[in-house]
Amino acid sequence: MKAYIASRERLSRHATALCNRCTMHTMDTRPIFPSWWRAGALAYTAAGLVCVVSSAAFPDSETAMLAAITGALPWSLALLTLDLAPGVAQTALLLLAGGWAVNAAFFWWLALRRPAHRLPAQDD
Repeated sequence: MKAYIASRERLSRHATALCNRCTMHTMDTRPIFPSWWRAGALAYTAAGLVCVVSSAAFPDSETAMLAAITGALPWSLALLTLDLAPGVAQTALLLLAGGWAVNAAFFWWLALRRPAHRLPAQDD
């Protein structure tokens, strides 16, 4: 009886060691290459920087301003509330930069969040 118990303990230790060895390499299951959300968030952030900086550097360029307004949607709709007063261009540029920043933060949140663990379906 003692021999049986000792052999069971050795087998369970061996099985535990094998199991631990198998899961050791799979602890981090995230892929090495970033997900499509990460690539998209990076592209959106880079495009936002280019659009906002080009709008600030070339204020007469309608194309740069239109690209900045389009990329900052829906926040750029607040431009409709601005009245034509001195300093409206700086206010508009700050509004567009803020819109890009909020959208980029949302994309980065989507890119960096961990996927939710789903419970197996229960049969009734």
